Amino acid sequence: MPSSEFAVLFRRTAGQLSGARVCRSRLYHSYDHLPYQPYTPSQENILSSALKHVPECGFSKQSLVLGCRDAGYLDTTHAVFNQGVFDLVKFHLYKERQKLAALKPQIDEEEGKSVGKRIRRYCVERLKANEQIISKWTEAIAIMALPQNVPQSLEELAKLSDEMWFLVDDKASDFNWYTKRASLSAVYSSAELYMTQDNSPGFENTYEFLDRRLAAVQSAGSSVSKAMSWATFTGIASINLLQSQLSRG
Repeated sequence: MPSSEFAVLFRRTAGQLSGARVCRSRLYHSYDHLPYQPYTPSQENILSSALKHVPECGFSKQSLVLGCRDAGYLDTTHAVFNQGVFDLVKFHLYKERQKLAALKPQIDEEEGKSVGKRIRRYCVERLKANEQIISKWTEAIAIMALPQNVPQSLEELAKLSDEMWFLVDDKASDFNWYTKRASLSAVYSSAELYMTQDNSPGFENTYEFLDRRLAAVQSAGSSVSKAMSWATFTGIASINLLQSQLSRG
């Protein structure tokens, strides 16, 4: 896919949750009301069981088969997931995003009123959720980078960014609503990719990398055009990194 198409796709998905109406109230709030539940109880049971096998078996059909077995279903039940292992990847992304809301009271108390500190904390907590499966995360990246999966992968990234800004009580309803989310999506995705190659104790290099990227966003200044240019560039760079992971796999 040409870079120009990636730019369009990134802009569209990063702003999708606003319903293309960035100056109106947001449509996605994780704890303001009950969120859309994309999984049936049986699907959630199977996928939750399958995730327990990811550290050993990876994001694979084998993990899905073992998840079916552990949940009390026939091995062939994995066929109900029409996107195969991508459904397992999406479930991990969905569940870990949902868990962030429960951390709000603790993060608000520990980080105070600083928006920057709270945004960083949510990024760190979300990255920590990948620690147990980080050796298999390049598999997930390769799956997300498949052309047919890129739109949904970017949509989930946009939802994660929107969730973080909502949790820090962001009330902006102007065009900056979009630029902040696009920038944060690019920062988080690049940190997640960096983490897959990080062998430092406690992934300390990843969190230092995150700090540098967050600082780069702040140094972009208040100019909307400058922020948009930076967000678009880093968004495309993140997608290109996904594609490079796929080609090397």
